[in-house]
Amino acid sequence: MSQEQPRRPEAVKYGDLFQVSDELSSKPIAPQDAATMQAAENIVLGETKMGGAAAVMQSAADVNERRGAVGHYDMTNIVREQGATISEADVGGYRIITESVSGQV
Repeated sequence: MSQEQPRRPEAVKYGDLFQVSDELSSKPIAPQDAATMQAAENIVLGETKMGGAAAVMQSAADVNERRGAVGHYDMTNIVREQGATISEADVGGYRIITESVSGQV
């Protein structure tokens, strides 16, 4: 009989969903990361956009929490220290929305 080490559940990481680099790409998306992005979207856009970064992050955080990879009140240290931001601009009649985590768009 072999004694297997318990495997840590595989988490959905930032690099799995977004084109990010450095340390952020290997971090699991935590519930409070998603909440931070949702708050930023609500402040700037007045709502959380369906299919937007906050919605995608929330789905990933929910998966990570169900898998036991993160806790409900967890927040990635990078988001805690550098935050999530959203900007909106009107360029030639087009609405441009830029969302970033830790300065990475």
